[in-house]
Amino acid sequence: MSRLQDKIALITGGNTGIGRGIALAFADEGADVAVAYHGHEAEANSVAEEIVSKGRRCQLVHVEVTEEKSVQAMVSEVHKHFGRIDVFVNNAGTQKAQALTEMSVDDWDRMMNVHLRGAFLGCRAVAEVMIAQGGGRIILTTSQLGYIGRARYVAYSTAKGGLLTFTRALARELGPYGILVNSVAPGLIDNGFDPLSEDAKRDHAASLPLQRIGAVDDVVGAYIFLASDEGKYFCGQTLHPNGGEIMP
Repeated sequence: MSRLQDKIALITGGNTGIGRGIALAFADEGADVAVAYHGHEAEANSVAEEIVSKGRRCQLVHVEVTEEKSVQAMVSEVHKHFGRIDVFVNNAGTQKAQALTEMSVDDWDRMMNVHLRGAFLGCRAVAEVMIAQGGGRIILTTSQLGYIGRARYVAYSTAKGGLLTFTRALARELGPYGILVNSVAPGLIDNGFDPLSEDAKRDHAASLPLQRIGAVDDVVGAYIFLASDEGKYFCGQTLHPNGGEIMP
């Protein structure tokens, strides 16, 4: 299929886990992809090679999503290279299990900065490009923990919950410019990069109606849908590939 034929997509955190899956799936659908990454350079080079092997163009961009100049440079480089940005997937994130009483201020700030400051900086820079070109799609990766929370994930849950509200507010602001802002809130996903223990898989699967842990392939379809013409009337919405863990 070619639901994203010749679209230009920029994906932060596009070199590992769900981000990598999105990048490859977008290429399969005909998009050229800019993969923005911070660490794991070997994985970035690997996903770029796979995208090119599919007959699509790929640009690698190193970025620190919490730094304004770095984010502005990322968007500028991608725009200069491809001439437009049709889809921006704000996917970069960090996760750490930590009790509140063990959490330092730096730990808290890092979580808020990567998820919330990073989304603000990235979406602000991309919005300028999309407004000038007459439209586009912004898709943010949040989490089911933004709804239900989880012990030892207070900071992460809070940051992801903030992204849900950010999605809705930004959708109202940018919708009149032809920019559709939506989000995806995956459940627990065995992403192949940070493998889950067998005990974790078994225990979590037992709690789900579908009785299995999600894989990256279970998630990427939501991003394709929101980026494609099939999602043209979705604005400020969140899709929930989570195996039935939550049913909002």
